[in-house]
Amino acid sequence: MADDVMRTAAAEAQAAPKGATLPAPPESRADKARRLVYRSRFAVFYFLLAVVAGVAIGALVVLVGRGTPAPAPAWSAWEPIGSSGRRAALIGEHVSGAYTLPSGDALTAVTYAGPPIVTGPDGAAFQVRALAVRPDASRGRAEADAVDTINAASTVMFTLCGLGEACSISEGEPTLERGALLRRQALELALYSFTYIDDIGSIVVLLPPRADGQAATALFLERSDLRAELGVPLDQTFTAPATPGVGEIPAEELRVIQRVTRSRIYDYNYLQAQDGSPVMVLTPALVS
Repeated sequence: MADDVMRTAAAEAQAAPKGATLPAPPESRADKARRLVYRSRFAVFYFLLAVVAGVAIGALVVLVGRGTPAPAPAWSAWEPIGSSGRRAALIGEHVSGAYTLPSGDALTAVTYAGPPIVTGPDGAAFQVRALAVRPDASRGRAEADAVDTINAASTVMFTLCGLGEACSISEGEPTLERGALLRRQALELALYSFTYIDDIGSIVVLLPPRADGQAATALFLERSDLRAELGVPLDQTFTAPATPGVGEIPAEELRVIQRVTRSRIYDYNYLQAQDGSPVMVLTPALVS
C-alpha cells in the first residue's frame, strides 16, 4: 500500500507543469470570518481617520479665512523713548511746543520735568519728600484736617513757565479761555505721562503765576482720576484735529477738561518735615 501512495505522489509531481503552484487548501469558515472582521476594522479606522483629517482641514480653512486679528490701535501717534527721566523731558517738549498764543508765540515752556523739587533762595534744588493734599472742605463733605499724604517718589512734576516776569504769561489777559487752554495743556502732560512712564501714581503741573507773582496754582491728578481717558486712544479725548488756541477748544473737549480738572486745581506752598526735607502742601483753589 505504501508503494501505491509513493507511485501516486510521483505521478502527480510529473503531471504538474514546471514552475506551477499547487492550489491552496480550501479556506475554512473560521478563517473567512476572521478575515472579514479584520477588513471591517480597517474600514472603520480609515473612515475615522478621514473624518479627523476633514475636521482639521475645515478648521484651517476657517482660520485662514478670518486672517490675523487686527492689532489694537496705538494710544497716540507719538511716543517717547528712553529712561523715565528722558521720557518726562520729551513729553514736556512735545506737548508744550504745540500750544501757542494768538501772536504765535509759545503759550508756555516746560522748564522742569521730573521728581518734585523746590528751589531755595540761593538757587539750590531740594527733593520734595511728600505731597500733603488738603481736601475740599468748603461744602462740608470733608474735614479740613483730613490730609492725604502722597509719596513724592511716585510723582512726576512739570513746571509751566510763561515768557513774562516770574514765569508769567506776558501777552494778553488771564481770561477764562486762556485758563482752560492751560489746563488742557496740563491734562495732556498728565495723560502722556501716565501712559508712557512706568511706576508713577500722580502728576503735579505747576501753572504760570500772575504777573505780580501771586496765585501760584498747580494741577494735581492721580492715575485713578483719568481711568476713562487712559482706556481709550488720545484722539478720543482730544478730538480736535490740531491743538486749539485760546478760545478755540471744541465744546466736547471743554466738557472733559472741566470735568477732570476743575476740582483738581490747588494753591501750593512748602513746609519742612521733621527730618528737614520739604513737603509740598496742596490746598484746593476756587476755579471758575
